[in-house]
Amino acid sequence: MINKRFGLAPAAMMLLGLAGGAPLGAQTTPACYTLESMQGSFAVIGTYGANIAIALGVRNHDANGNIAATFMNNQPVVGSPTGARSTVAGTNRGTFTVNCDGTGVVTRVATANGVSTPAFDDFLITEGAVVNGKLVAMAVTDMQRIPAGTVPGGVFLVRRYVRRPEASAGCYTQASLQGSYSVEVNYGVNTALGLQPETFDGKGNLLRTGVLNQPDTTSTTGARIVGPVTSTGTYTVTCEGRGTFNRVVTRPDGTQAVAVDDFLITQGEQRNGLLVATRIVDAQREPSVILPGGVFVTRLHTLRPSLTVPVPPVPGAVKTVAVAGPKNLTATSRSISLDGTASTSADGKALTYFWTMAQGSPVGSILGGTAATPTVQFSQGRGIYTFLLTVTDSTGATAQDTLTVDYRGN
Repeated sequence: MINKRFGLAPAAMMLLGLAGGAPLGAQTTPACYTLESMQGSFAVIGTYGANIAIALGVRNHDANGNIAATFMNNQPVVGSPTGARSTVAGTNRGTFTVNCDGTGVVTRVATANGVSTPAFDDFLITEGAVVNGKLVAMAVTDMQRIPAGTVPGGVFLVRRYVRRPEASAGCYTQASLQGSYSVEVNYGVNTALGLQPETFDGKGNLLRTGVLNQPDTTSTTGARIVGPVTSTGTYTVTCEGRGTFNRVVTRPDGTQAVAVDDFLITQGEQRNGLLVATRIVDAQREPSVILPGGVFVTRLHTLRPSLTVPVPPVPGAVKTVAVAGPKNLTATSRSISLDGTASTSADGKALTYFWTMAQGSPVGSILGGTAATPTVQFSQGRGIYTFLLTVTDSTGATAQDTLTVDYRGN
């Protein structure tokens, strides 16, 4: 398998530790970092204070010391009693200098909401590589000398940059998000933590299940509660790796809520001609829909190895078929079981199952959405609910089928 991380050929790249560290190999390390070391595109995550706000940005450096960047801040609405949040888009334009040891200064003007503010940042190249005999910055950390201009209250701002794949690697697409990811869900300043496996189908659908460890709000001793959380929904992604998750969240008590998250692909790899997202950071637009008190929520998604080894398809073989049942059912019970066991795989091996609500359907709750026979609940009362089954065989080939249930209960 051809695998190029950050779009750099492994044969031409030698990773280094912290700036000035010893090389991981016998190749002679170039003497200094230069302006050219910073040339290229970086994903940038800005952290404001103690997780008060977050910036998701893309920054481009040229070899002459100029920067051009765009960002989106997720920040609190000043004075909101409920912890309401807003998103603010902005730009950075300016210059940078680099010292031989990988330290440097950014001089820039940040513009947001029509207001431009000068700023200065000190940075350190924290990870580097030797590429074609030259030192290249792979990761950078900076700190702003003055308080944040876009978030009021004298907030301290720190940013971390990670080099993005080269432009020649092409665009991110829905297929770039495909497979199994681990998700760490962070609530406020270490208030609670969610640990959730996640699956993307490469076609814009997601399923996330796991547990949430949260404080018991009635406890006087700091007792905690651990309960299950499920998210089902869809995602969109732009060429440069920005996107949106639209989810229905099932809380530990079985109730549901809708949530929207903005994300940025911070690390990617080129695999067999496809740009694959290996790490994603997202920020929820509204406060937590599970924890009270207007808590801010961010997540880190990391690609995990596939649980099955892909097998090349046999030309002319029987196709994998999805069969969702029961068909055209009328139900009065608020909870029923669906059945995908009649689905068949082209090679006779086990299938994986992924149940979601079809577009345009009333929202229902799917319990065990990766099982062949999940249980569903009709959350919005009477109506015609449509469920979509996606099955995937051992080669990665998928098939889909739908079923409808006319729910006439109370």
